Amino acid sequence: MKQKKAKEFYSEIDQIADRQAFIESITEGFKEVEDPRAADNQSYPFVHLLVMILCAILAGANTIIEIHTYVRLKINMFKRLFEIQKAPSYDVFWWLITRLNPKQIEKSLVQWIQSLPEEDKDKLIAIDGKHLRGAARSQKIHLVSAWASHSSLLLGQLKTEEKSNEITAIPELIDSLDIKDAIVTIDAAGCQTNIVEKIREGKGNYFIALKGNQGTLQAEAENFFTQAKDVGYQEAECQVASSCEKGHGRIEERQVVVTNNLEWLRCKSKWKDLSSLIEVRCRRTIAGTTTEARRFFISNLSLTAERAGIFARSHWSIENLLNWNMDFNFREDANLAATGHAPENLAILKRLASTLIRIDLGGIRGTAERRRQAAWDDSWTLRLLSRIFEVEV
Repeated sequence: MKQKKAKEFYSEIDQIADRQAFIESITEGFKEVEDPRAADNQSYPFVHLLVMILCAILAGANTIIEIHTYVRLKINMFKRLFEIQKAPSYDVFWWLITRLNPKQIEKSLVQWIQSLPEEDKDKLIAIDGKHLRGAARSQKIHLVSAWASHSSLLLGQLKTEEKSNEITAIPELIDSLDIKDAIVTIDAAGCQTNIVEKIREGKGNYFIALKGNQGTLQAEAENFFTQAKDVGYQEAECQVASSCEKGHGRIEERQVVVTNNLEWLRCKSKWKDLSSLIEVRCRRTIAGTTTEARRFFISNLSLTAERAGIFARSHWSIENLLNWNMDFNFREDANLAATGHAPENLAILKRLASTLIRIDLGGIRGTAERRRQAAWDDSWTLRLLSRIFEVEV
């Protein structure tokens, strides 16, 4: 009975795709990633190890130890797939993950994502940074990511050493993206004239948060909206939209105010194609405690208050969906790997796995369940992995 089940299982693996074609497609996809091992220390082909690592992460492995454990327990699947005799040792995976060039893996990931059909992407792109806390003991690693807000799809990422370096990383990240006709949303760290110019050069549109790092513009916006409220928004040529959401013991009231008349703004010429200022007032009541926040944004678009509110809320999805997903489902902040390039490489590979699951699901809800399914159903794991480079790069 056990032998029959094994035959049925291996037959199912053979039906996923021609084994050689599968291996060749992965090899082609990662062709720009160099094998860091010495020529005399390559008992296992490079692409075989990459497949093992990705399968392990899809199936719930979050650390190098867990990757090795998964491969050891699933060795029968990999024997069938690669015709190997035994599982690689822990040292093999440790060496590879700590030595791989993260920029090369990043490039492969971005090229694949950019080659996806247009229906898998959208034109509302949020850019934000995330600190890898688990590696903070020995390294300061900050990842700046581009995120398709509506489709919950990672579009690209870059590593910086500090959050302050986002200013130089964001233009480089934008260069790797197709932002034509897109709306790019960025938090206040990206409120820089050169970043605005970079977006417009790429024929994109910007919607950027404004804070004290741009003192003159911040003061002008705050003063204008204060006076507009006093005299009446209609009199000040402003559009207003209000909303109120209640649920789970929380009441959130939001007011969005937009002006598209900026002839009075003295520093307008410094910001390429600046067309609108936006104020978002948020009043939140939880368990009887009320807090209020006031935020400002700039954009080259002439906006309605309703549309500006959508852009402001969509930017927060990168924090609520991408960063939360990495922390909650992939335990990124709990990972203490800090040697060599291990923190960054694990982060990139986890985002690749998350993107595969996202495309399969249509969102990130159910990610934990899909990873459990990958742990239980080997054929599903390989089918999912085979989608990586089925689109020509």
